[in-house]
Amino acid sequence: MDIDEVLDGKLLNRFVLIGNPVGHSLSPVMHNKLYEHMAKSCPHFGTWRYSAVLCEDEQSALEQIDKVRLGIYKGMNITMPYKRLALARADYVDASADAAGGANVLVRKGFDLYAYNTDGTGAVGAIERVSGMSPAGRTVAVCGTGPTSVAIAAAFGAAGAREVCLFSRERAKARSTVERLELSLPQGAVCVLDYASYADAARIIPKADIVVDATPRGMRPDDEAIVDVSLFHEGQVVFDTVYNHGITKILAGARDNGAFAMDGLEMLVEQAALSVEIWEAEMGLDEPVPREVMRLAAEHVLRAKSKG
Repeated sequence: MDIDEVLDGKLLNRFVLIGNPVGHSLSPVMHNKLYEHMAKSCPHFGTWRYSAVLCEDEQSALEQIDKVRLGIYKGMNITMPYKRLALARADYVDASADAAGGANVLVRKGFDLYAYNTDGTGAVGAIERVSGMSPAGRTVAVCGTGPTSVAIAAAFGAAGAREVCLFSRERAKARSTVERLELSLPQGAVCVLDYASYADAARIIPKADIVVDATPRGMRPDDEAIVDVSLFHEGQVVFDTVYNHGITKILAGARDNGAFAMDGLEMLVEQAALSVEIWEAEMGLDEPVPREVMRLAAEHVLRAKSKG
């Protein structure tokens, strides 16, 4: 047994993030600060530790995923490009992961691996909490057809959005994604799901209450906005899932045109908190997870980087 796995005679509960890249991730800082805070009222969290593991290829990712099944890790977060791989490796798939077509949370129950996706509910919760705009009855435009985009579209549909339109460069892929999403909506949902190409943006974006860019666009300084920012206007919420890369072109354009603009930091906080709630439930815990602690930890790191 590694000496790092024992603290004051107690076995550490280890949680990890896997992906490629992971060096930029704020998750380890956020989680470890949260566990430190929660240990003040619940000593069990004093044994929780979170780290990031770079997986260069699918084989190394599978080796890490199997450590959850073996109980070496108590839980796992998954980021690009291994969300679909994690889903395929699981024994049981929650509706959230099934709808998204990818998993960002794994936990062992008994000897089985359970897959969840908190990206969608994390995004919807963050947008409502920060902007004050409820998803109920809203028209939403989501850019992208990857697991994060699909998870967000599904979550808006489940949360009562009136219409969700998925933008893609590949209409056939968007159509098949929408058809799959329609099957995943909860019984009684009244959301209309649609798809479009970016050529249709001038017709759709101005009518949307909420616009989500869930593509990697904006992670490089020279990345242009995924849609024409002149289409944005006052009263809209524009949400970019990218964080830790300054003000992206789409957010700058949204602000210039009077829209409420927010980056992906609050989504990161919310989906991380939801992950913790899944893990602690499996361990028989039900402690409140203070989002503010995680957000402040992340902001502290970002401020330090901006000064450096």
